[in-house]
Amino acid sequence: MVVARNEWLTADGKKTCEDVRTLTFGTCGEHVWIDFDSTVTATDGPVKFGDTKEGSFGVRVAGTMDVDKKLGGRIVNSHGVTDKDAWAKQAPWVDYHGPVHGKTVGIAILNHPTSFRFPTYWHVRTYGLFTANPFGVKDFTGGPDRGDHELAPGESFTLRYRVLIHKGDEKEGGVAEAYEAYAKTAKP
Repeated sequence: MVVARNEWLTADGKKTCEDVRTLTFGTCGEHVWIDFDSTVTATDGPVKFGDTKEGSFGVRVAGTMDVDKKLGGRIVNSHGVTDKDAWAKQAPWVDYHGPVHGKTVGIAILNHPTSFRFPTYWHVRTYGLFTANPFGVKDFTGGPDRGDHELAPGESFTLRYRVLIHKGDEKEGGVAEAYEAYAKTAKP
């Protein structure tokens, strides 16, 4: 386990908020997973998180996994929505799988039910960008609602994700079952 406290500073060095990030690592059978729990707290006045599609937690998949490369890469969310249609959808999990060194492997990001604005929106693209984003409501829905979120001094929110690395596609990798187990994990 790794725990880090990070100060968020303005361009002129003024502290606005902080986060405490806890990374927990584990294995289950052939799966490797990393839990990422981050609590953001306004410390020195109010803080506003603006609506943006650019995300808050993400990875870039191996280039050979990109759907656009047409080598077998695929995006699938927990509702069965695939590839470009998975962009901007809310879902408890998304899996991105494809070939790496001649074998199909995948990386899934699971969103814990106690995470801020669960189920999150996904800024997941067919060129390899893979991001969970609870803030981009306007961009994702195209409607009048915005994903802005303001914290008063002392207020906080917590983001909770598990990154799951597995063999095969989402079915062979047991992503739905791994999500069900993760969703039952008690979080402080």
